[in-house]
Amino acid sequence: MRQKRWDKHDIKAEVTRRRGTLTSVATSAGLEPSACRVALCRRNLKGEQALAAFLGVDLAVLWPERYPVTTSKAKSSASSSGATSQIARRDADMGAAA
Repeated sequence: MRQKRWDKHDIKAEVTRRRGTLTSVATSAGLEPSACRVALCRRNLKGEQALAAFLGVDLAVLWPERYPVTTSKAKSSASSSGATSQIARRDADMGAAA
């Protein structure tokens, strides 16, 4: 079965269904009153965490575009930008300078 796709309207509606407000969720988490409202529009980790905890849903489920699920922490060499430390190339640079 597919997981529910959440958008900002769904999140706000679910908070209201559970007899809460975005302001009350934020203040009960010890945040600024606008933290959860801001989290609906743009990235605000504390506000997002407060909403996820209130709804009992993981951050990656609420905001999959902000928190993509990764299978491995290791970076593949194919996706590497090729940027390396200048120290690793120090010998090549020394010959050109002389």
